[in-house]
Amino acid sequence: MLHKKLLPASIAAALLLGAASAQAEISANVTLATDYTFRGISQTGERGAIQGGFDWAGETGLYAGIWASNINFGGDASTEMDYYGGFAGETAGGLGYDIGFIYYDYENESEFDYLEFALGFSYADFSVGVNYSDEFGDGGPTYIYYSAGYSMSLTEQFSIDFNIGYTDTDEDDFWEDGADTYMDYGVTLGYSAYDLDFALALIGTDLDDVDAADDRVVFSISKSF
Repeated sequence: MLHKKLLPASIAAALLLGAASAQAEISANVTLATDYTFRGISQTGERGAIQGGFDWAGETGLYAGIWASNINFGGDASTEMDYYGGFAGETAGGLGYDIGFIYYDYENESEFDYLEFALGFSYADFSVGVNYSDEFGDGGPTYIYYSAGYSMSLTEQFSIDFNIGYTDTDEDDFWEDGADTYMDYGVTLGYSAYDLDFALALIGTDLDDVDAADDRVVFSISKSF
């Protein structure tokens, strides 16, 4: 198992910039949102977020990217930087696959940093995935995150997405309400117009007595370049 510190920001950024010299597609994105929720839990104290990133996708299926958002969940950290890469493709029968990693880097709070490995499959409008980390932050628990989703186009401009996830840790009483596992869920209505993507999402979890995990409505506007 790779140690988290093998993927600091400088290495991940150099990897992405170096890959850009090959024949590939480079894109960017920016989002304004009323909240940044990650697996059902607010990362900004239920306040607004500005987010953005860059992606590189090669013809062979290799990809890499950088993404950032403001955060506010205690401590000195105010920014989250994610560095990710992997390999994705589709079989002749239409089965999509994606194997990769994500490194979560928190400014001024290195003990929060962790590396996660991801495996996902998709077919038609359905998708499933599993994410694994052997250490959630410095000295934190091992966890596995299972997810499933369904996306459906209602019209050329409207879409609806359903997702559900389950986080399983190996540490008793990890969450504030004493749970070591929890479920998150969401329903998102999307609308595309004027080269912008609008989303209205209902997001929640089954965690009790955790304010950051309460059910909430999140609105966002995104632009891709």
